[in-house]
Amino acid sequence: MNRTTLLTIDDEPYIRKSIRLFFEDYGFSILEADNGRTGIDLFKEKQPDIVLLDLRMPQMDGLEVLEILKESSPLTPVIVASGTGNVAAVVDALHLGAWDYILKPVQDMNVLLHSVKKCLNTRRLQEENMAYQEHLEAVVKERTRELEESQEKYRAMFECTGTATAILEKDTTISMVNDEFARLAGRSAEGIQWKTKWSDFVFPDDLEMMQRCHEARRDPAAGSDVPKQYTFRFLSGDKKTRHIYLTVGMIPGTDRSVASLLDVTEQKMAETRWKELEKQLRKAQRMEAVGTLAGGIAHDLNNILSPVLGYADMIMRESDPDGTVYSRSGKIQKAAYRAADLVRQILSFSRTREEKARAVAVHPIAREVVKLLHGSIPSTIEIVDSIQRNCGYVKADPTQIHQVLMNLCTNAYHAMETNGGRLVVSLEEKQIIRDNPLEYPGVKRGKYLLLAVSDTGCGMDEAVQERLFDPYFTTKEEGKGTGLGLATVYSIVKSCSGEIGVKSAPGEGTVITILLPAVEEHVRVEQTVHHPKTLEKIQETRLLVVDDDREIADMYKEGFELLGYRVVAFYSGVDALNYFSSHADDVDVVVTDQTMPGKTGFEMAGEMLAVKNDIAIILCSGHSEAVNDSKAEKAGIKRFVLKPISVEKLSSIIQKVID
Repeated sequence: MNRTTLLTIDDEPYIRKSIRLFFEDYGFSILEADNGRTGIDLFKEKQPDIVLLDLRMPQMDGLEVLEILKESSPLTPVIVASGTGNVAAVVDALHLGAWDYILKPVQDMNVLLHSVKKCLNTRRLQEENMAYQEHLEAVVKERTRELEESQEKYRAMFECTGTATAILEKDTTISMVNDEFARLAGRSAEGIQWKTKWSDFVFPDDLEMMQRCHEARRDPAAGSDVPKQYTFRFLSGDKKTRHIYLTVGMIPGTDRSVASLLDVTEQKMAETRWKELEKQLRKAQRMEAVGTLAGGIAHDLNNILSPVLGYADMIMRESDPDGTVYSRSGKIQKAAYRAADLVRQILSFSRTREEKARAVAVHPIAREVVKLLHGSIPSTIEIVDSIQRNCGYVKADPTQIHQVLMNLCTNAYHAMETNGGRLVVSLEEKQIIRDNPLEYPGVKRGKYLLLAVSDTGCGMDEAVQERLFDPYFTTKEEGKGTGLGLATVYSIVKSCSGEIGVKSAPGEGTVITILLPAVEEHVRVEQTVHHPKTLEKIQETRLLVVDDDREIADMYKEGFELLGYRVVAFYSGVDALNYFSSHADDVDVVVTDQTMPGKTGFEMAGEMLAVKNDIAIILCSGHSEAVNDSKAEKAGIKRFVLKPISVEKLSSIIQKVID
């Protein structure tokens, strides 16, 4: 039989000796150490069954020794001895893991023997208990191993389906889910199983359909008529709606069903985005086609209006201002100018002419429009100025910005004309920090000016919004609108590289927002210096007029000759170029149309400049995508003007070019 080993760690020899003599009589094997360091080394080497430890020793305190011993062998009993009577030290020792304590000097060694036996007995019980616990754990492990193996196979199939899967009881209680279902629901599996019903995750509008299918699936008479696959809306833990493709079936031999859920939200969103982008593309294509048609119409109208304005101007110049002929000619001229304004709107809509870039402060224009509204809109409509005064600049034509605001505000007024309401004009700077093709299609990240006009009027349905920017589309009664206002607004905004959006619903008013890119610096605009013309200068000026439309060419020739110019007119760019090649010194200014068969005005101008590099050329066009102010200037052409233009205005331009 192995003897119990007792290690005594004490710096007093006589105490160690008395303990050794006493316990050897009881069959103990005694180890002795006179300091903590030696005691630790001896403990690690001999692994005693129990330790008697003095708390106060040199070199190393007993509490330090106790801490090291307990860390090395937690199950070895340590009895501390304190000769100081310091209760705090004893309490600290017990907290560090001492099994018992005695006070020195030991008056009765039997008390120490009792403590040692008690600690050894406690250790034995602990070791037996641990052994028994290990035995029970082994038995439980063995008993559950087969069950776990079968469950692992089942669980692996359940988890590896690739979809969210749940098992439903007859009353739709969810009894089991896989990790994918828990992730989709935004809850833990433990928080779902046996604590929730299927209805907790179904969008209310889809609940009735789901319940009918659940009940029919358990009805033998239903047969194969019950759908096994369908889509519904799933409510996740954060109450966000997900679109789910569901496959469901009964578990054979039970009244339970298994449901497999595939999240198709991204596909649904992609379909929505695709449909929206298709709608935007169709709209853009329609607007582009109508814009091309509008440009062609504008070209023909301008050519028709040019002789009307020209001859009306000549008749008025030769008539008595108080006479009937002068009055009637004035009315013809006024009607022609109104038609010319309409053509300009069409040209603006078709976005074919590029204006010179200039930086425009929008807030003064917006404030001016609001001021005009106060004087022209009935008091039943409240006008709210929400215009920030410190907004930056945009690159645009100020007249067009004014036109945009007036058109939007006029439409808002008409929407509230009967019942009154509230019209808000707002302007602010907005920083777009990410691309959003649905809210702001085509808008890239950067700084913009956000211009908005909102009303509390009758609002619009989706059908009206779909055609809102179509030319000649209007919901107003006859005589109240041409249908070009918002089409022009759309065109102007697009020409400024901006975007326009509409939010409206019947009975809920309308908000139209415009995003225009902000520019950093103010572009200085050249000022035109006007010089008075004299009759002598006109009579000295020799003009070459070219236009394939005989009525326009003849009108210009007659009109310029009435003003005193010497004019040669041609109906073909080729004929005019042949004449110029041999008579270049007899021509001071060339006034030519752009769109002509055989040779365009731009091409003809280039060849004329090659013959005489200082010849002044004025290029006119009823409509042209090929030429603009910048391109004409680079080619050496002095001016590029749009028809219709009166002889008087052309004469003024000629004199400025000559000067």
